[in-house]
Amino acid sequence: MVQTNSSHVSIYKRTLWSPDFIQGLETNFSINYKEKVKELEKQVRQMLDNINYENGGELSSTLKVLELIDNLERLGLGYRFQTSITQILNKIAQQDDEDLISWRGVEEDEENILLAVVSLKFRLLRQHGYRCSAQGFCRRFKDSRGVLAGRLQKNTKALLSIYEASYLALDGETDLNEAKLFATENLLNKLHNNSGEYEVLMNEQVKHALDIPLYRMMARLEARWYIDAYSKREDANRLLLELATLNFNMVQSVHKIDLQELSKWWKEIGLTGKLSFIRDRLVECFFASVGIVFEPQYSCCRIGLTKVCSLINSIDDIYDIYGSLDELKVFTNAVKRWEVSEMECMPEYLQIGFLALYNTVNEMGYETLITHGKNIIPILSKAWGDLADAFLVEATWTHGNVIPSFEDYLDNAWVSVSGVLILTHGYFLMNQDFKKDTIESLEKCRDLYKWSSMLLRLYNDLAISSDEIEKEGDANAILCYMHQHGVCEEVAREYIKTSLVEEIWKKMMEARIACCEQDVDAPLTDIAISLARISYCIYQYGDGVKAPDEASAKDRILSIIMEPITIQGIGK
Repeated sequence: MVQTNSSHVSIYKRTLWSPDFIQGLETNFSINYKEKVKELEKQVRQMLDNINYENGGELSSTLKVLELIDNLERLGLGYRFQTSITQILNKIAQQDDEDLISWRGVEEDEENILLAVVSLKFRLLRQHGYRCSAQGFCRRFKDSRGVLAGRLQKNTKALLSIYEASYLALDGETDLNEAKLFATENLLNKLHNNSGEYEVLMNEQVKHALDIPLYRMMARLEARWYIDAYSKREDANRLLLELATLNFNMVQSVHKIDLQELSKWWKEIGLTGKLSFIRDRLVECFFASVGIVFEPQYSCCRIGLTKVCSLINSIDDIYDIYGSLDELKVFTNAVKRWEVSEMECMPEYLQIGFLALYNTVNEMGYETLITHGKNIIPILSKAWGDLADAFLVEATWTHGNVIPSFEDYLDNAWVSVSGVLILTHGYFLMNQDFKKDTIESLEKCRDLYKWSSMLLRLYNDLAISSDEIEKEGDANAILCYMHQHGVCEEVAREYIKTSLVEEIWKKMMEARIACCEQDVDAPLTDIAISLARISYCIYQYGDGVKAPDEASAKDRILSIIMEPITIQGIGK
């Protein structure tokens, strides 16, 4: 084991998950359950195929279609029916909003249907990358004076729909910002006034939405929660519920198998045994990878991303807490040159770190070469070189006790947080079509990947506790903003959380729509949105990587990866 210098090392807590525990996870999924899933999927597919949606159809029919799609996606089933969903949404997107009659003056039941149709249509189309009008959407909720109608205050379902839709705003869509404030205020009021069984169920939905808006929720966390919430509804489609429950457990069994393979790799690579100062966070990295891409067919991508995230943590710890500045310059140069010969000038601990990185990335590149005939190693190694450069900039600041300007910090931080590196690997690990110009397609995603990475950085920095902001000696967004603008921590946090983060979500939404308009495959854009979502999840209650037991990360990992949903009434 490489000896560590206690004056340079921060002691991280031991991993919560032993190799024996991971290898002991139950991975079998009954053949009877698998057959049942096939049968149920066939029935749901028939439901979708039987939909004969036409422009200008009845409002109630339109609502049923939209709610079916929404339920499928929230229950974690969307990937199974993506082609059918896309075909239906394409038809709905062609519908002229003017075909939806003005709700002012119509009967209350019809008004409620119209409210649901307008809001759900806008949200589903926008979250799938369609460029639809927010102005037309918001106009439907205003009275003749252009003011959000007071009658909406009584309609919890409509308020929830408006609230969720408002989180898909683009820059300059002030109507949606107004709608968000209106809906949030009225939903908070309802939490204190509702009673009765129906109101209790609605309160659960309201609390859930106010905690994390749907578009910012990790997909698997939403599926786990929504399966339970949906089961309590009197109008629940039992066919969908049964399929969702079985599907959740079946996908989870695939995730467990992935994790067991990774646990063997992590033990074999031996970094935590040789470098005692690095974080042992394999399971937390796997949880993040599940957040980025959960679908069972992407095991290779999930496994690759977990390896990448584990190596990022290890190398980050080398730069942050162990290496001298001269040693880090040597290491950075080696990564940028991607040459084994550069190891000759390194101490043993850096040789170990470099060779683990070099071998793992080259192995990924080799698998892609023999499978698709495309050499991606120059692209991947370039991404690692950019990350090492950004790490070195931060190390130079730390060693020189420099607090950079807020702008200089962010210019470097969106790279150093490693989001672009992760998404670049994900792009190639998911991409099965190498007929297109690989570099050109990746370049189309540049802005999308940048803004997703910026959110990862800001959520990470917002998780830093007040005690740690200046004590650790590292630059962070809060500290840099405080020093540049001469404000207190509370003001800096508020600006980053309520202003900057919201602005970047809007930029990311615009970039996502632009990618869709340039025919970038949906999975390659979805991973960027999913990275932003898992960032929010991991850092919502603290640092879920450095201190997972103190940030609610353990409970979430158990519910998503370890613990299946109890199945009742289905033969094994």
